[in-house]
Amino acid sequence: ACALLVLCILANPKAIGEKLVRKLTAGRATHTLLKFKRYYRTCDEGDIDISVATNRIIFASGDSAPSSKSSSTTSVPYHSSRGSASLRLRSADPTGAYGGTPLDTPLLTMDFKVDDVLVSSETTSLSAGSGSIYIAGTQVTEGGADAETVKSLRTSYVCKGFSLEALDDDKYHGLQFSPMLTEGNGAKVHHILLYQCPEMAGDAEAASYQGRCWGDDVPLTVRRCNFGTIVAAWAIGGGPTIFPPAAGMPFGNGVENKHLLMEVHYDNFDGVNFNDSSGLRMFYTPTLRPNDVGVMYTGALPGIDIPPGEESYELNARCPTLCTTHLQEGGVKIFSSILHAHTAGRAIHASLLDSSGNFKASLGSEPYYDFNFQSSIELNVTMNAGDEIHTTCQFNTEGKSENTKFGLATDDEMCLTYLWYYPLQPKADRCIFANVDIANYELTSITDNPYDNREEGSVILPVALCENANFAVSSHLPPSQTDGDAECVKRALGGDMYLEGVGAAFDEANYMFESALDENYKMYWSYDEEEEVLSVAAKVKTTGWVGLGFGRGNMIGSDVVLGWVDDADGAYYFSDRFAKANVVPEVDESQDYWGVSVVQGSCDEDGENCNWEQAVSAEALLLAQA
Repeated sequence: ACALLVLCILANPKAIGEKLVRKLTAGRATHTLLKFKRYYRTCDEGDIDISVATNRIIFASGDSAPSSKSSSTTSVPYHSSRGSASLRLRSADPTGAYGGTPLDTPLLTMDFKVDDVLVSSETTSLSAGSGSIYIAGTQVTEGGADAETVKSLRTSYVCKGFSLEALDDDKYHGLQFSPMLTEGNGAKVHHILLYQCPEMAGDAEAASYQGRCWGDDVPLTVRRCNFGTIVAAWAIGGGPTIFPPAAGMPFGNGVENKHLLMEVHYDNFDGVNFNDSSGLRMFYTPTLRPNDVGVMYTGALPGIDIPPGEESYELNARCPTLCTTHLQEGGVKIFSSILHAHTAGRAIHASLLDSSGNFKASLGSEPYYDFNFQSSIELNVTMNAGDEIHTTCQFNTEGKSENTKFGLATDDEMCLTYLWYYPLQPKADRCIFANVDIANYELTSITDNPYDNREEGSVILPVALCENANFAVSSHLPPSQTDGDAECVKRALGGDMYLEGVGAAFDEANYMFESALDENYKMYWSYDEEEEVLSVAAKVKTTGWVGLGFGRGNMIGSDVVLGWVDDADGAYYFSDRFAKANVVPEVDESQDYWGVSVVQGSCDEDGENCNWEQAVSAEALLLAQA
C-alpha cells in the first residue's frame, strides 16, 4: 500500500479503484475544507477584482454533494445556509481601522459618550429619568417650512455637548479615537461624529446639552455646530482611528477644540426600543507631535435628487480650486479617508485632480460599497494649493416609488468623502457641492468666514456654490480613477491548478487573517502585494458542497467558486463560476484559480483539531483510470 494516494496514482495510475480512492473518515466526517489561490485581477469578465478597499463576500453551503460527476453540473442541491460579509482582504486590518502604528505606551484617556439615551419607536416625545430622552427621526428638507420632520422612526439622532475647560492650560494631542459601543447595540449605532464647537464658550446650556440635534427648541449654538469642523468620526463596521506618528489632533490651550459637540446616528431597523450610552474614547498626551491633524469633508448634500427605479444612477460632485488655493506651500499630506453614502449607495470613488483637471491620485475607491461597513482607507497622498477633489457615487433606487433626496434619514442619501490630513490648515474643513437652497440654512461661499456678518439667529452651511450644476451629468468632470483602471495583462496561473495530498497540507498558521463568517463557516486568507496574489481557505461544517464568492453583496454579478467531495469515488470537484442570476452560477470558460483542493475531515465540536483525509482531484482520478 502507498503512504499517500497521490503516490499510488503516479506509480500505477491504472490500478486505481474504489477501494483505494475512499474517504478515510467515511461516516465520521464533519467538515469540508476548500482552498485556492487567485490573482487580484484575472482579466476575466466572469471574475471580480480583489479591491484594496471593501470586498463583498458571499458564502453558502449545502448538506449534500451534487450527484453528477461533472464539475459543470447545474444540479447543485439547494443551500442549507448562506450569508454575506464585508472585509478588506488586502489590508493589514481587515476590519477597516486605519493602519497606523498601534499605541503601546500608557496615555491619558477621555470619554465622550451619550448618557442613557432611549431610542424609541413610539411616536410621542417623552422625557424620563436618568437623562433618558426620545430623539425623533429627522430630515433636513429642501424648500420646506420646517427643517426638522419625522422622516422615519428608523432614523434617530442625538447631540451632546462637552466642555474641556476643566483641563489645565496646556496643549494636547489626541493620538487615537476608539468606538465605545453599548453591548448589543453595535448593529444600530450607525455613526458618531465629534464636532469642534468654539461657540459653546460661555454657553453653559449648550455645553451640558443632550437632546435632539435640530429644531427650534434646540439651543442655537448646538445647531450652528452641526455640519461644522470635524474632530473625530466613526461609522459602523470601522475600528479605531490611529493617527500616524507625525501628527496628532490638537485640543486645549491655543486651539478651538476646548468645546465639542457629539452627534450619534441610530439606525433602529427593527423598531425595537433600546437604551444606549455609546461614544468615543480619546487617547491623548501632552507630548506633542510635529504636526496638527485636520479633517476635511467634501461631496454632495443639498441638491441630491435621484429618480426611482434606477439601477445605476451616477452622481458627481467636485471641490473646486477655490477651496484649496490657500493651502500652504508644499501642500498637505492626506493619510486616510472614509467614503459615505446611505442605503441606495452601491459604489463611491474619490480622486484628487490638479488645477487643470488632470488625475493625480485616488483618494479611495469602494466599488462594492456597503452601508453597514464604512471603514477607513489608508492613503499617502499630497494635496497642493489649487487641486480639486472629485467624488462620484453610484446609486440603485430599484424598488423605490419616489425620488430619493438629500437628508439625514437612512433612506435619504448623501455622497461624501472624509479626508484626514496634516498639517492643519485654516478654512480647509469642508467643501460641499451645492446648487439649491436648503431650508433654515444660509449658504455661503467656502472662502468666506461663516461667522462674519451672520444674521441674528441664522445657521450657516458653507458650500462651493456651482451655477447650473447637474449632478447626473459628468461631462464637465474628469472620470474618477481606481486601482483597477490600468490595462489588465493576462498571466499564467501561479502554480498547479489542483493539489493532491493529505489535507493539502492545511495549516491555519500559514494564513495572515481569519474571520468567522457565521457559526459554521470560517474563512482564512493571506495576500501578497508584490505578486498580487490572494490565498484563501474555507473551513465549513458540512459534508456537502461549499461555495465562496466575491461580488456586490448579493448573488447576481458575483464571482463564485464551488467545491465538494463526491460521496461515491471520494474525489473532489472544483469550479470557477459567475452568477448571472439567482440560480446556480455558470462555469467560467476561463478557470483562473490554482492551488485548489477540497477535502473532508473530522473536527471537534468547536471546529478545531481536525483530521483531514487525502485529497485527490477528479481530474487526477480520470487520468488514473484512462
